Amino acid sequence: MLVCPYEIGAFNEALGILICRPTGELTADLAHDLIICHECIVKAGLEQVNRFHDLTGITAINLKFHDLSRLCRIEAGLRKPERTVKACYLVSNEWVYGTLRMYQALAESYGVEVYVSHDIGELADVLGVDPAQLGTKQPP
Repeated sequence: MLVCPYEIGAFNEALGILICRPTGELTADLAHDLIICHECIVKAGLEQVNRFHDLTGITAINLKFHDLSRLCRIEAGLRKPERTVKACYLVSNEWVYGTLRMYQALAESYGVEVYVSHDIGELADVLGVDPAQLGTKQPP
């Protein structure tokens, strides 16, 4: 059983996808929990699960390049090379988009396929599900 201590995420067993919806400021600590999901995925033994993060509720970012680089190195130690993890991030503004694209450039060398988009339909296609199953509306 996966239990998110921050009450922002849940594992959808039917879809086999972790769905997470953080709000507020994206800090290094919150990014650590989102990207690595230590408090939920690792403890539940689901390190290889695909993820959908709805970041449309993020209102500020307090992350530095070295924070993202460090997270990618930590994540690399958790993943098994035989299966790639798909991590999809729905964003609603350009500063979150830019930050996640920086993460994407770093993470993909560690076996994580990162997708960042303003379009939930595009991300749903990557995950092989209907957009309605992700429980999120397209941002304005």
